[in-house]
Amino acid sequence: MQLTRQADYAIRALLHLSAAEPGNVVQTKEIASSEGIPEKYLPTIMRTLARAGLVRTLRGNQGGVLLARGPEDINLLEVIEAIEEPIMLNRCLREEGECTRESFCPVHPVWDRIQQTLIDRLESTSFADLASEKMSSQAGSSKGWEFSDSQRQRVTA
Repeated sequence: MQLTRQADYAIRALLHLSAAEPGNVVQTKEIASSEGIPEKYLPTIMRTLARAGLVRTLRGNQGGVLLARGPEDINLLEVIEAIEEPIMLNRCLREEGECTRESFCPVHPVWDRIQQTLIDRLESTSFADLASEKMSSQAGSSKGWEFSDSQRQRVTA
């Protein structure tokens, strides 16, 4: 499984919005410039995220975008699945009974556990967590985003 560029851009955009003051409207130009996202892709991404209920868009001179919910109530899984399809490690995991080998395949339960672990990790990672981590790493380092020891443990566990 590999995330598309569009999913990566959506995550970066939501991370930017999560670091903004609650209720602040942010122009997409600012997000694009700050996060290194090509400006032409952002409106489409924002419309998709708005349809998924993750952001609100406002038109006009004072228009822009803001989170539809608090960053603590938005997780990585929601964003990825809003842009991509539901996470599926292998097509045999799509629906129970779809794979004719499911009942005797020794790899099926392994794929199932790995997929569930991935989904659980993405679902338990909120944008509030990510924004907090980003702010603390930027305050302590000019190198950009770095993982803390506790986050590194969560990723590798």
